[in-house]
Amino acid sequence: MSFKFARQFGLLVLAAATVTPIASAQGTATYAPGKLHYHVLTVLSRSQPMGGGRAPFDFTTTTHEWIAINVGAAAHDTLPLEMTVDSIRITSTLDAPPPDTKIYQGAKFKGTMSPRGNIYALQPAAGTSDARLDAFARALKRFLVPLPEKALAAGASWADTVVEHPRVNTIDITSSSVTTYKVAGDTTVQGQHAWRIDRFTTIAQLGKGTEAGQPLEISGSGTITGVHFFTASGVLLGSQSTQRTDLMEKMNESEGAPIQQTLKSTVELIPSGS
Repeated sequence: MSFKFARQFGLLVLAAATVTPIASAQGTATYAPGKLHYHVLTVLSRSQPMGGGRAPFDFTTTTHEWIAINVGAAAHDTLPLEMTVDSIRITSTLDAPPPDTKIYQGAKFKGTMSPRGNIYALQPAAGTSDARLDAFARALKRFLVPLPEKALAAGASWADTVVEHPRVNTIDITSSSVTTYKVAGDTTVQGQHAWRIDRFTTIAQLGKGTEAGQPLEISGSGTITGVHFFTASGVLLGSQSTQRTDLMEKMNESEGAPIQQTLKSTVELIPSGS
């Protein structure tokens, strides 16, 4: 698998571990109107044995994102949504040119969502048409945690299933995930009372296309484990998650060595005025 494809494939899962604030209204968990800023740190570690006595192909990529989310006041069952990438910075141990992130710096996306976090639509702001931004918008649609049709309380659990069909370069991908959430109980974080929400996700992915004019098939499976912390007033105090994925590639009916990827993510709320 080329590094270019690996970077863009990783971008598709980058948003999977991120979440936004919620509030309880009328006994159910819903998103609260308002604007908040988050710092998202992700560390992607990739390892692939090369065989023939050669050293493994290993590298680590670290991404810092600063993202602003603005949820507008509800109009019936729809809320206006704006998401802005204030800044993005990527470094890697791989001896290769870094990815060009200029198009993402300051990128704005607008759409609508349900009170419980189902994003109906999200597109790049008018006048910024680009296939890379369209792909980024699709990834950001997974930024929000889908909330249950009930109040958050110890022991409450719910599930969410997502099937997506993104295209990365010349590879058509089918990706499915099943996530279960459970409120493990209450705790104290940064001196504030908060709910602890545990998350577990199973992932299956299949991609088919061509690379350098040769047929290529990518298959993968993995899991995500994580935890999110919310205050009683509906503010995200932080979250952590770890995604582990095993990938296999087949080119011209010849299978390559397995690729192991681990993506660790930390989300932090940036205090107002910082």
